[in-house]
Amino acid sequence: MRFRLRNVLAMVRKEGRTMLHDHALLAAILAQPVLYLILFGLAITNDVNYAPWIVYDQSQSAISRRLIRDLSSMTALQPPALASSEDAVVDFLRRQDGMVGVVVPWNFDDKLQRGEPAPIQVLINGAKPTSALRLTNYINQAASAFSLSQLPTRDRTERRVTNAAISIEKRYWYNPGIQDRYGFLSAMPANMLTQILFMIAAISLVRERERGTFEQLLSTPLSLTEIMVGKMVPYVGVGYLGLCIMLTGSYLSFGISVQGSLLLLFAVALVFMLATLAFGIFCSAWADNQQQAIFLSFFVMFPSVIITGILVPTENYPPFVSFLSHCLPARYFAHALRSIILKGADFAAVAQDFVFLTIFFLVALWAAVKVTKPKLG
Repeated sequence: MRFRLRNVLAMVRKEGRTMLHDHALLAAILAQPVLYLILFGLAITNDVNYAPWIVYDQSQSAISRRLIRDLSSMTALQPPALASSEDAVVDFLRRQDGMVGVVVPWNFDDKLQRGEPAPIQVLINGAKPTSALRLTNYINQAASAFSLSQLPTRDRTERRVTNAAISIEKRYWYNPGIQDRYGFLSAMPANMLTQILFMIAAISLVRERERGTFEQLLSTPLSLTEIMVGKMVPYVGVGYLGLCIMLTGSYLSFGISVQGSLLLLFAVALVFMLATLAFGIFCSAWADNQQQAIFLSFFVMFPSVIITGILVPTENYPPFVSFLSHCLPARYFAHALRSIILKGADFAAVAQDFVFLTIFFLVALWAAVKVTKPKLG
């Protein structure tokens, strides 16, 4: 086997020039360190900030209002929504994706004055296990501090606390055992389908252009929109197959069953897959070769996987990252998956997700058609 250093150096110069002239590829490569710094330095945190919660104060006493103010002073919680019934608390946790519901009983004030343990009911959204556990600790600490403040000054100084004046009756909804797998696996199809479908779509159009077969398709009576939609449909079938495998495996292996409507879940999955495929084709239209398409798809796909709310709750993100996550289809599909699988949510609870994904699909398809025409001209 012949090996000449001069020939190798000539090939190195040739590939180096090619790479330097490939500005899209260079930009995608150089943007990766910045992307990692932003996501893992700012977005990936388990600290809970401004979680939504609701209070149903049956006591309406000065002491109960002071307890609510003490809880509200925690940076982990937003200013509370106020409920007028227990049904409103349940609706807040199920439909509005609230994290905590607090019910203060009517005799809360009387029991504290008699020196008896005064229970409050705390309902916690267990669909996000890490945040649920942290919020439980925060509420326990705030309740203990409040109990201490109710003791006489002498007792507070000597810290004579044998039994807390407030007893917290906790209930974790949708994930009673606070198991991480419930939170991860219920929303993981959003990440899985993003990786599979976006990569396929991003490469497919470029591959057709490199082979010269896309121009042949344009010579047929089909419009560009019809061609693109026709290319998406077979991959939707592949996506459904992967989704069914994950749902079946989650049930058989871990007992995670779909509490809501399967038909509704598949309907939301359909618009999500179409939106992801259209977005992938739109990005593919900007690429000149498959190498560019792969790097560009990773540049878009990686944030979609990280900031969908599966690994880290979306309310923990800083404002910029939160805004970016609102522009990605996977965030809305992950929310719909958790709502349907764990909470048994109906269409009203996921209507916003469904509408966004539908609009995103139509806009991405229109943009892909507009961008592709001049590149083929």
